[in-house]
Amino acid sequence: MNFLKAISGITLWALGSLFFLSGVAFSLEGPVHHELTVKLDPTGKSVQIRDVLTVHLVEENDFVLKLFLHGNFWLGHIIIPDNTDFIIETKTTLDTEGKIPITQVSIRKITELPWPEFLAIEFEYGGKIFDSQNPDGAGDSDDGVFLSGASFFYPQTQEETGPPDLMTFELTVNHPDGWKVVSQGQKMVESKKKEDVHVVWESTQPMEDIILIANRFEEFQALHGNIQLHAYLLKSEPELAEKYFSAAKKYLDFYEKLIGPYPFEKFALVENSQQTGYGMSSFTFMGSRIIRFPFILNTSYPHEILHNWWGNSTYIDPSSGNWAEGLTSYLSDHLLLELEGRGHQYRLQQLIKILNYVNESNDLPLIDFKWRTSMASQAIGYGKMLMMLHMLRLQVGDEAFLAALREFYRDRQFRFASLDDLRVAFESASDKDLTNFFAHWTYRRGGPELELASATHTTAGGEHQLQIKVQQTQSGPAFPLKLPVAIWTKGATVPQITILDMTEKTLTTSFSLPGEPGKVMIDPYTEVFRKLDRKDVPPSIGQTYGSSLPSRILPNQEDFPDVLMGYHQFAQELVEGRQVVGHLFDDSKSNPVPKGSLWVFGRANEYARHLKPQMKNYGVEIQADGVVIQGKTFAWKDRSFVFTLQRPGNREGSVTWVIAHSGESIPGLIRKLPHYGKYGVLVFKGNEPENEFKGAWPFQPSGLMKVFHPGDYSLPPQAPLVDYKPD
Repeated sequence: MNFLKAISGITLWALGSLFFLSGVAFSLEGPVHHELTVKLDPTGKSVQIRDVLTVHLVEENDFVLKLFLHGNFWLGHIIIPDNTDFIIETKTTLDTEGKIPITQVSIRKITELPWPEFLAIEFEYGGKIFDSQNPDGAGDSDDGVFLSGASFFYPQTQEETGPPDLMTFELTVNHPDGWKVVSQGQKMVESKKKEDVHVVWESTQPMEDIILIANRFEEFQALHGNIQLHAYLLKSEPELAEKYFSAAKKYLDFYEKLIGPYPFEKFALVENSQQTGYGMSSFTFMGSRIIRFPFILNTSYPHEILHNWWGNSTYIDPSSGNWAEGLTSYLSDHLLLELEGRGHQYRLQQLIKILNYVNESNDLPLIDFKWRTSMASQAIGYGKMLMMLHMLRLQVGDEAFLAALREFYRDRQFRFASLDDLRVAFESASDKDLTNFFAHWTYRRGGPELELASATHTTAGGEHQLQIKVQQTQSGPAFPLKLPVAIWTKGATVPQITILDMTEKTLTTSFSLPGEPGKVMIDPYTEVFRKLDRKDVPPSIGQTYGSSLPSRILPNQEDFPDVLMGYHQFAQELVEGRQVVGHLFDDSKSNPVPKGSLWVFGRANEYARHLKPQMKNYGVEIQADGVVIQGKTFAWKDRSFVFTLQRPGNREGSVTWVIAHSGESIPGLIRKLPHYGKYGVLVFKGNEPENEFKGAWPFQPSGLMKVFHPGDYSLPPQAPLVDYKPD
């Protein structure tokens, strides 16, 4: 699960929101300013801190200003210099989850004079730190230090309603030599005196949080225009740093051209000794294993860079839905594939994830998505939001779509933004009323279930007419959408593509054609968010992972005991912490296997004989010396194989067959397979193991097309959102 966090690019505001404190009756104008001086003992996990907090007040009525610190800190003093008009009171409380001790500082006015325009409050405090990456204190000095708002290491304010207060800061840290400190904003000073280092980070742009990360980093630097590039690595690896600098340069240029100027003075890659990852303002904090995977440079890394436009400088209004994860995914993961002609495949995978992981019990509307807590919430907040944005692009056109994003970024930079603010930007750029579209797609759960109910061909006066009837078969009202329809005439290889407005649950229309229809297909490029028909979806390992009834069939014997033990471990991991654990069998039993999806383990598993006919249909053959996959032979030696197929006998569910070559390879398979959810066939090599081959079975949406005459009806490449690539 931690690895998933790193790949998905979670922004840090989600961490802080877990510790939301309410009941504060005051109002501030403009950002709060912190002038923090920290003496850091990273090995002892302790600090001594002086903070001068400046708040700008707008209310002159009687109210109480409340501030919050971690309850484990000792308090030296809290004073308001040169002012005797206030009483300062403290008490101990808990965060909203009842887990973290909090010191609540209340400041009350004791005179009838109005509140001053601003108030400067000086704090001195210190003690053991609360590291949100090691909340139980189990970490050691090799983990470094990770402090954020969730650590309550600085006095925090919180409005009763609406988004939290933003803040600017100057962070001065004195720490032992051999350590490096990273924060947001710009490094102003770094100097060494005897055995101590003095460093100053400053952010003049309003932030949601203050971050302090420390470890024994090796720092590398580069310059790209006026942007400072940094890499903070736990080893001296200049070649790795240079790879990340090269990638940063091309993606910063790409997104500046796409959206607008990069909002910060620096961008840094910071290595995390733990295998979690976060996106923060002006840097990303990514796990050690993750940053050394070559594919990360052109997948997760551009995603994290783009978060500096969406989520880390244009902030997510916590009272609204989290639009930033879907928008970041759309313009990074999706757009980079769209530029290679594979955008439709990425969109299909989002719909498959929805089908695999989302059901009546865990579905939610986009307005209620805050951050990812499960595969289901990720499928909604990332995938459904991404699809909604693509449908919005169909509604307004590519030119207005880009103009709206640039306007949204320009107007909401360093401010909180909601889904409604997004709607306003798109209405302004397109001159269209999108109220109804946003109401259906952000406030409703689920989506349409589409069906080509009929398609008929008639001729009259030598003209060919095609009549189609498309239905939304879900319960409840229709979802408004633009519906692409592809029509091939007989003998033609290129279709005519028309986009229809579907506002009711039934759409009936006709087309005049220059010849006989050869084929008609609804939503040929997978551009509409919808619930897929399970029978049309190619089997993938994500389906088996998403099953609520994961029955497992273990081999009765294996050549090596460590492999058999590894399969038992794998089977246990699949149900760990789940309410419904399914059933566990061995392949010598003759008991009927219950409904649902199956995990089958072992090359010689008796149940596997039921799978081989289906595999042969997909071009896979099991042979004595290896496995033939679509004409290529992979020898058994040193290889592990994973196949996912439909459950035989027209039974509902999927079957995933895992063949590990050694017991040592199984922990790696357990860790890695959840990240290959869209694939039906996988080959791994070695004990790590490393992926050698991955493939998805073909997708044929039979309920959304009709073939009048057999032929080669291919789809031409789609035009991408822009005609330039990162380079």
